[in-house]
Amino acid sequence: MQKNLCRLLSALLVLALPLCAGNILINPGFETGDFTGWTTSGNFEFTYVVSGGFYAYTGAQAGDYYAVMGPVGSDGILSQSFADIAGETYNFSFWINAIGDQYSDFAAYWNAVPLVSLSDPTTDGAWTQIGTGLLSFTQTGSGNDTISFHFRDDPAFIALDSVSVDRSGNAPEPATFLLVGAGLILFGYRFRRS
Repeated sequence: MQKNLCRLLSALLVLALPLCAGNILINPGFETGDFTGWTTSGNFEFTYVVSGGFYAYTGAQAGDYYAVMGPVGSDGILSQSFADIAGETYNFSFWINAIGDQYSDFAAYWNAVPLVSLSDPTTDGAWTQIGTGLLSFTQTGSGNDTISFHFRDDPAFIALDSVSVDRSGNAPEPATFLLVGAGLILFGYRFRRS
């Protein structure tokens, strides 16, 4: 009985850990090697998921894969819809790498509301996080939201990696209560046995 209780509580802890994970997006760093979890639309020519060096970029910001986007003449769109908690606050951020080719543009949206719009963006060939610090994207969840990126790079490519939508930490998640409760039960059980 005691061993079964410990196994059950251990299993609950293991199952609850992913619920506490921050990022709620599917395939946020393109680590499937493709656009799984994302919706592609608009002009999606010359847009790929790659690993290693590509064009002026030496590799991914994190992991092995990243997206390179270079449609010519009109924008491509990469979006993802997700369930969240209505009224909760979320942080939206991502990493881009760009060398300021002309003509190029890049924009990020939350539910079709523009958060950033860049013409001929440049990060001087270094991965740069957008959505933190002075340019922080804090959004309120509606229960079902959509992020999207619009992009064009006529002569070359803009790179994107490590997209994140995570809770700001206003209130503990239900999984947090589950973890704390299971920990207290295990602690009490162990203390009682001593």
